[in-house]
Amino acid sequence: MWFLFGFLTISICICIEFWRRHLSRWSPEGTTAGLQYKHYRYKNKLTWVYLGVTCHPKANFTLKRQSRLDSFFKRIGVANEFETGDASFDDLIYLVSDSKTLHYALANSSEFRSAAKKLMNYGIASQLEGREIHCRNGRLWATFKTGSNYNEGNISQVAKTLVAAFDALSNSVQEVAEVSGSRWKDPFVIKAAVLLAISSGIAINGVIQVFRVQFGRLPFTVDYSLIVYDALIYSLIAAFIFALISLYWLGRSARAHIVLIELVTIGAFGIFLSFATEMRDINIEMDSVVPEVFEASVTRKYTSKGRRSGTKYYVVVKNWNCDCGNYSIRVPEFIYRGVSAQSRVQLLQHKGYLGYPWISDVKAL
Repeated sequence: MWFLFGFLTISICICIEFWRRHLSRWSPEGTTAGLQYKHYRYKNKLTWVYLGVTCHPKANFTLKRQSRLDSFFKRIGVANEFETGDASFDDLIYLVSDSKTLHYALANSSEFRSAAKKLMNYGIASQLEGREIHCRNGRLWATFKTGSNYNEGNISQVAKTLVAAFDALSNSVQEVAEVSGSRWKDPFVIKAAVLLAISSGIAINGVIQVFRVQFGRLPFTVDYSLIVYDALIYSLIAAFIFALISLYWLGRSARAHIVLIELVTIGAFGIFLSFATEMRDINIEMDSVVPEVFEASVTRKYTSKGRRSGTKYYVVVKNWNCDCGNYSIRVPEFIYRGVSAQSRVQLLQHKGYLGYPWISDVKAL
């Protein structure tokens, strides 16, 4: 049953997303000047550059360029970021970590702060902008947003310029990790990964289910707007509850607002899509009432062609429930060939388990 398949895909997507976010792995395409690097492209356009080195396996933190949103959520009390007392560092970098060990390291190591600032400030000459610094699973790396004039040939010069900063930061991490041992832990990192995995997993599932449904193809819901309206209400309530649970679970941590923003955007959108498709499936598959038989007049028919989807066949009929317009139905080719304008078709309409009428079959008369 498709509605059970929907719950299964949600679970699978959440697990995959948690694993991806928790590991945060990337495979370098090469090494230059002692730094591993990788170029990321979108539609054949360079968008990101990753540069990194190995580091202590127990170290775990994220630093990002501070944005106006970060400052806003700090002012209203949702986010709680540790301040080092170094204004040049605190104004530039947002510390996405609640690790006391990292807080101590940043407050007491000017070399640590200086190396992080150099990586984040680098970029004018090579058209790169430092965005984030990550340390996880034995690797320390920085992400850079590419500018319009950047090209892959610049990577060697960039690496030569930044290798000293990477080495200094890696050495600082090593010193702190050796002293702290297993105490280098962030109490909220797993919680945040779980919440973000649920959010993005539900969103991925929603998109998958929408493509599966293929609106207008048998069987189909007569008026999808009814499901959309109800799903919108239910998803807003669910997203609000999800956000409250997230805030309660994360408290006033450094990650709270980052997780919250994704939940009320990507997560809310995914909840809506998942609600709508699950309601559609339950309404159809759990309906056991004998259907009603209706007849409708064909006004026209047409086809549409796609490079991947091939030819699709449609029949346009007068609305059989009221004298209020036409209805376009995607049908198999043999039905399309068997009807013409002004001919009639027979439709089997069900009431729906949730009260949304749906059509199970169309026959040419």
